[in-house]
This record gives sequence, C-alpha cells and structure tokens, in this order.
Amino acid sequence: MKRLIPLAWTAFGAALCAIAFYALSPTRTAPDADDKPAAPAAVASGGDTLKLDASALARTGVRVAALSASQASEQRTGFARALDVGALAAIDAEAKAADATAAASRAEAARLATLASQDQSASQRSVEAARAQAQSDNARAQLAARRVGLEFGPGLGRLGRGGVSALVGDVAAGRAALVRIDIAGVTLQPGNAVRIGEGDNTSSVRVLGPAASADIKLQSAGVLAIVRGSAAQGLLAGRVLPASADSGAAQTGIIVPRDAIIRYQGALWIYVQRPDQAFDRVELTDARAIADGWFVPSGLAPGTRVAITGAGSLMAIERGSETSGEEE
Repeated sequence: MKRLIPLAWTAFGAALCAIAFYALSPTRTAPDADDKPAAPAAVASGGDTLKLDASALARTGVRVAALSASQASEQRTGFARALDVGALAAIDAEAKAADATAAASRAEAARLATLASQDQSASQRSVEAARAQAQSDNARAQLAARRVGLEFGPGLGRLGRGGVSALVGDVAAGRAALVRIDIAGVTLQPGNAVRIGEGDNTSSVRVLGPAASADIKLQSAGVLAIVRGSAAQGLLAGRVLPASADSGAAQTGIIVPRDAIIRYQGALWIYVQRPDQAFDRVELTDARAIADGWFVPSGLAPGTRVAITGAGSLMAIERGSETSGEEE
C-alpha cells in the first residue's frame, strides 16, 4: 500500500500539468466551411495575372488577336571582330607615294622623248632609261594597290584607291569601323545582310567580300564589312561582338506584331490572354526582329491570343503606375 502512494502523487501531478497546459493554449475551433483558404492566384513569368472586364479593356485600348504560324529563315550565329586599320593606312600612303613617283617618272620619260625627237640634248639612251624607270615605278604603284586585296581581302580591294582612302579617313574620325565576320555553316556573299551586336545596340551591315585568310582557331572563311554611324564609335580594334545571318533554311515559328511587345528590364514581353480572359505577362526568348515584327521560333503556339494593342496600359495597371514599360 505504501508503494502505491508515490505513484498516485505522480499521476496527480501529471494531470495538473495537463490541465494547466490546456487552459493556457489558444482556443481552437473547427474550421467553418466558408473559411476555406483562397486558392493562390496564377502568376505568369512576369508578374501577377490581370483580369479586366470588357469595359475596362475598352477604356485601356486593349485589343486581342490570335497569333498564327509563319516561317522565317533560320539564323546562324557567330562573331564580328573590329580590325586594326593601321596597316591599311600604311598601304594607302604607300600606294599614294607610288602613284606620285610613277607619275613623275612618266612625265620625265615623255619630256626626254620630246627632246630626243627634236634632236636636242636628250639622247636615245637616256630616253630608254627614263621609260624603264617609269615602268618600274608603275609596277610598284600597281603592287601597292593590290596589297589591299592581298592582305585584307578582295572585297576591300574592290573599293578602289579612292574608296580605301575614304574608309581610312572615316575610321580615323570615328565614323566607320572595319570588321571581320565569322559565322560557321553559312556562306556569305557580297551584299548579304549581317546583324552585329545585341539588344538595342544591333546594327545591320552588308558584306563586302571574303577576307584574305581563314581564322586560325576556327578554320572558318571570314568576310569583311564596314560599320558606319553611331554603331562604329564603340568598335575599337580587337573588340568582339555577336553576329548573326540567315542560313537560307526555313524555320517555323510565330510572328508577334511590334505593337504587342513591350520592353521591360532589358527583355521583351507580351500579354497572353488565358481562357478565363485574364492576362499573363510572358517573356519572349530567342526572338529576333524581322520586317513584319518579331519572329519567335519556340514558346508560343499558333492560336495564342495576345494583346496586340494596349500592352503598355496593361503594364501600367500591373505595375501600379502610369508608365512602366516601353512599347516596341
């Protein structure tokens, strides 16, 4: 009996502790059927879903249309490297000096020939020597002119002496830059368009012709082009920029109208309408500019409904400000 007394006191103490813990804990009630947690709102890749009624859409000028499949030429990428034109300037100066020397030699040979024909102080021997010197100087002038094509490429050589001199002057003034373009898997012909740069700093150039030598590392046949205008100011010798050109093969994708695109945080976005009429902001990846808008090779399916006008208004509503993005 004495052994049971300590056990009874232990059980009594445990019961008191349990009662105190229950009394101090917050009151818990069964959840009501109307108090179910709200389902989380669907979030697009760019932000919260927007849902506007028909009148709100009309006020904001939003117009929706379905996108259709289209084809565009497949793109191949490579790089463009700005060339040092110091050697080209030296060749140009040498060619000008050789032209001047050859002109003087031809004039001297003609003068001596005139004197010899009049039986004056010029001998036939001196006339022949002057003619030989003139031919030699002409050969040097021709070699100096051909060095442009031999050392830089036939495309640049076709500019002619005047064109090369003008190019050297433009590069020295920062108005132009000479670049070598290497894109594997694409045969670029004179006149083909190539895009250089990325983002808002993209410029289009025309191929002059093949470069004089292949790239040592890539073993690719490069071409030459001239970048002019503001895009040339940052192209210092040795700088490398991404380049892309059409491969000629067709690629299937979606063309997004320019008015449907907004620029935000360095990316391109569109507003896609869901079946419940709400809008999700979706980022475009691998999109490239074409004549009819922006070509998107993947990520969008034919029939996708997007806001082709009023995308800036949707961005302003989403961001809670008057202007939050730049329409394309």
